[in-house]
Amino acid sequence: MVVATGPAGRIYGRTTNAHTCTGDGVAAAYDAGALLKDLEFVQFHPTALLESGILITEGARGEGGILKNVLGERFMGKYAPHVLDLASRDVVSRAIVTEVR
Repeated sequence: MVVATGPAGRIYGRTTNAHTCTGDGVAAAYDAGALLKDLEFVQFHPTALLESGILITEGARGEGGILKNVLGERFMGKYAPHVLDLASRDVVSRAIVTEVR
């Protein structure tokens, strides 16, 4: 049996998920005795406003938006030299985490 529920992004401290994405479906399935699998696979949008968590759509990068670090330097060339700021979400997410650390 497969039970598919909505997202659970609000379990993280910083997320672009709606406030209703709390994982209630997963919790209900667990409480009913379901075996949970692959919960580590979560989709993240890498670009958002820091304080509010409001999503900055990938379309912004598609229209020429660029990512800069706290020094005002473009950094995606180090992580995706051929596509720069148009890299996939996973590549951009890892690059941002690396730059922040």
